[in-house]
Amino acid sequence: MINNKIKGLGEIILRVNNMELMKNFYQEIIGLQLIQESENYTFFKIAEGYKGHNQTLALFAKTNLNAFNEKFEDISFKKTTLHHFALEIDKKDYDDILELCKNSQLEYTTEKFDWIKWKSIFIKDPENNVIEFVFYDSNL
Repeated sequence: MINNKIKGLGEIILRVNNMELMKNFYQEIIGLQLIQESENYTFFKIAEGYKGHNQTLALFAKTNLNAFNEKFEDISFKKTTLHHFALEIDKKDYDDILELCKNSQLEYTTEKFDWIKWKSIFIKDPENNVIEFVFYDSNL
């Protein structure tokens, strides 16, 4: 079994229709650090990872083949298997992020998960991928 050998989440990769639009969103609105880019991909650092492998978000052009050399015909948020991905935040930053959503006219919703003591803000990126900003709140 692999489970006890996993040290963290290394990367999330999104296939995108518009690389420039998505790159600007994740760099300018979300504030991720750009690591590397080309016309076929863009890599951002999310946080420190395990032994030198940063946690990353990568944007791949829709024409990129997957690791098994398979091509995808179309990208549509209505057909994706990705429900959402979550980025951990500090409790003290929750209100600032909420204010940014309001000031930037981002579509957002909030939710509390009492059973696990999480509080979240959900937004959509320009291609309708859902991003969750989440923190643990021992007071819930």
